Amino acid sequence: MRHATIENILNGDLDAYEALVRHYQGILLGYAANRLPDIDTAQEVVQLTFIRAYEQLNEYRPEHDFGVWLCVICKHFILTELERQRRESRNLTKFSHALRQRVGEEMAGALDDDQRDSLSALRECLKLLQTQAASVVRLRYDERRSCRNIAASLDQTETWVTTTLSRSRKALRVCIESRLGGEATT
Repeated sequence: MRHATIENILNGDLDAYEALVRHYQGILLGYAANRLPDIDTAQEVVQLTFIRAYEQLNEYRPEHDFGVWLCVICKHFILTELERQRRESRNLTKFSHALRQRVGEEMAGALDDDQRDSLSALRECLKLLQTQAASVVRLRYDERRSCRNIAASLDQTETWVTTTLSRSRKALRVCIESRLGGEATT
């Protein structure tokens, strides 16, 4: 980038900056799109990059490549966005778990004694399932995932998942009935 172009932009020549944006826009969009999960976020990051570059243009040193300078600014915004997304995902997971637990507790408070006993027996019986079976039950009923999704995440077949769920339900039914004194549960 020529020093004269920078001087023109610093003196208020917005047409010169617009031309500069058009020249580097595709390069930066490709750079951001390869590092971010979606194109909308990449476009936003590129826009923020050009705004920051304009604000800090007086700090640019002509002996450095202008495209590299823009990529460094863009990289900062990419890393910030990725961290924001990780934090948001963690918070959503925590919130979702806490909400499910709270709703479960409130629902448990509204149950009659027989329903509370059945729920307690279910919780105890779930603890007795084999680890892999318990994981499949949790994924299917707590996380409401499809059998196909569970199979893919556990590197198993869909048939294996449905068979494991069927066997787990039977084992849970027998266990619950046993804990409730042989009474039928429906």
